[in-house]
Amino acid sequence: MFTNIIFFILALLIYHTRSLGPKLPVVDLWINAGAILLFLTVFGLETWRRFHRLYFLSLHNQRDSYHLQRGHQQTTQYLMILSLIFFASEIYLLNFKSLVALIPGTGLFSSLEGVVGITLYLLHVVLIWIFGYPAQESIFRSSQARGTYLRSQIQFNLPILFPWLLITLLSDLIGLVSSPELRAFLNQPLGEMTYVLAFLAVLSIFFPFLIKTWWQCRPIPEGPKREMLSAFCQEMGSPFQQIFLWPAFGGSMLTAGVMGLIKRFRYLLITPALLDLLEPEELKGVVAHEIGHIRKKHLFFYLGFFAGYVLLVVFLSQWLSSHLFRYPAFLDFLHSWDHFSEDLSSALLVLPMALGLILYFRFLFGFFMRNFERQADLFALKVLGSPEPLIRSLEKIGFSSGQSRNLPSWHHFSIAQRVTFLERAARYPGLARRHDRKIIWSVGLFFFLLVGLSLYGVKERIWVSTGITTDPQVLESLLSKELLSRPGDTKILMALAMIYHDGKRFQQAKETYEKILQKEPNHYLSLNNLAWLLATSKDPGLFQPAKALVLARKAAALKPDPMILDTLAEAYLANGRPDIALQIARQVLAENPSNRAYYQAQEERFRKAVEQKTSP
Repeated sequence: MFTNIIFFILALLIYHTRSLGPKLPVVDLWINAGAILLFLTVFGLETWRRFHRLYFLSLHNQRDSYHLQRGHQQTTQYLMILSLIFFASEIYLLNFKSLVALIPGTGLFSSLEGVVGITLYLLHVVLIWIFGYPAQESIFRSSQARGTYLRSQIQFNLPILFPWLLITLLSDLIGLVSSPELRAFLNQPLGEMTYVLAFLAVLSIFFPFLIKTWWQCRPIPEGPKREMLSAFCQEMGSPFQQIFLWPAFGGSMLTAGVMGLIKRFRYLLITPALLDLLEPEELKGVVAHEIGHIRKKHLFFYLGFFAGYVLLVVFLSQWLSSHLFRYPAFLDFLHSWDHFSEDLSSALLVLPMALGLILYFRFLFGFFMRNFERQADLFALKVLGSPEPLIRSLEKIGFSSGQSRNLPSWHHFSIAQRVTFLERAARYPGLARRHDRKIIWSVGLFFFLLVGLSLYGVKERIWVSTGITTDPQVLESLLSKELLSRPGDTKILMALAMIYHDGKRFQQAKETYEKILQKEPNHYLSLNNLAWLLATSKDPGLFQPAKALVLARKAAALKPDPMILDTLAEAYLANGRPDIALQIARQVLAENPSNRAYYQAQEERFRKAVEQKTSP
C-alpha cells in the first residue's frame, strides 16, 4: 500500500499539472479516444507478457521462492512505473483532458473532473491486478478467486485517494459559497498550504473511522484470544478505542496495524488469518509492537512528514515557476517549441516535483519507516522481556505467507534483519538506547531543515507569491520574448507599459504608452495611464500638465468610469484648476463607486487645494 501511495500521488501530479488546452475538432477527439484505447491495449499486453513469464517460471520451479518473490516485486514495480509513463503520454500527447471536458459538470467541479481523470490511471492499475493474479496465486500460495482478489485490491487501495477526493470536494464547495477575499487568500501559496494542512490535521483524527467502515472491520468475536488481547491492552494502558478484525483480501492477509492519532478514533486492526495463526504469546508480541508505534509517537511524526511534503511541494512549485523563467536560455527553448510551450513548461515543472516525491517518500520516508519499525520491535522486546514471542510471530508470518525471510522492502527491514537485530538487542541492551538516540537526532534534523526551508520561504516571499504572474522581472522577460513573435501587439505592449509604470520606470512607460496610441489612438486605458503619468510625475522632464489634460479629456469622453474621471481631476489640478477637479470628484462620489474611501480622500484633497487657492 505504501508503494501505491507514491504512484497514486504521482498520477495526480501528472493529471493536475496539465492544462486543458484549446478545444479540439470532433475528428481529433475521436482519434485521441482511439489512440488511448490502443495505448491501454498495448499496456495490457505488456502486463500479461511480463506476469505470464513469471507464472511459467513458478510452475516449473525454475527459481527458488526468494528469487520468484523478488521477481514478482520487481515486475510489479516496473509495470507501475510503466503505467505512469503510459498515463502521462495519454494526458500530454493524446490530450485526454479534452475528452474529460466533454462530460457535463467537469468544467464547474474540479472534483468531478479529477475523478474522471484518475479513473483512466486506475484502469492501468486494474490491468496489473488482473493479469498479475495467476503469478500472485502461484508464488505466494494464495487461495483467493480472481474476482475476490480484484475486489480486495480495489477495496484495499482506493482509500489512498479519499483525502484527495475530500479536499477537492471541499474546494469546490468553498469556491461556490466563500467570499472573494477568502478565495484570494486560498489562491496564495500560504493560503493553499494552510488549507491543506488544516484539512490533513482534521482528517487524521476522523479518517480511521472512515477507513475501518470502508474496510468492513468488525470487533473480534468473544473467545480466549479476545480476552487475552483485552487484558494485555488494559495492562498497557488501553491505548486503543477498540480491536477489530481486518478482512483484508478476504481475511487471508497476515498483518496487523494501528491507525488513529487520538484514542477516541484509534483502532488496532488484526486480520483473521493472523489471529488464527498465532499463539497468545505471539499475538502479544504483535500487539506490543503496534503499541510501540503509539508510545513512540510515530503516528504524529507521519502526519508531520506528510505536512512537510505539502510544504515542499508548494515551495518547489513556486521556486521553480519563478526561477526557471528568469533564464533567457529557458525562454528561448520554450519559444523554439512555441506550439508545445505550455505542455513543455508543465512537464518541466512536473519532472523535478516527481523526482522530489520519489526521493522524499521512497528514501527519506522509507528510512524513517524502517527505523520506526525497528524501534517498535525494541519496545515489544522491552515490554515482554524476551524477543522470542515477536521473533516466532515474524517467522510464522513469513513461512505461512510464502514470503522469503530475506526479502526486504523499502519501508520494512526483512524478517531475517529484524530477527537478527532483536536477538542482538536482547544480548546488548545498549543497542536499543543507541537506536533511540539515532531516531531522536534524525527526527530533529528533519524538522530543523523543514523550519529552515519555511524561514527561507518567508525571506523570499514564496508563501505570499501567486507564481510567475506576480514576478515583474519574469513577466517582463516572457512578454519581451512574446513581442518578438508578435511585434506591435497592443495587449503585450500594454502589459509591458504597466510593468514599467509599476516599477517606476516612467520614461519607458511613457514611450510604450505612446507606441500603443500610435497604433490605437482611442485606446482609452493608455490615454488614461499616460495622462496620469504626465500629470503626477515629480520629474520635470516628464511633468506635462497641458498634454495630460488633453489625453485625460479624450479618455473620459471614450469611457467615463470613476478611475478615468479621477485621472481627469488630477489633470485639472495639475493645470491649476482645483475647482473643476473638486466638481469631478463629487460627480464620481455621486455615482457610489466601489472604492469609496479613496474617492472621498481625493475629494478632501481637492477641497483643500481650492481653499488654499482662494485664501488671501
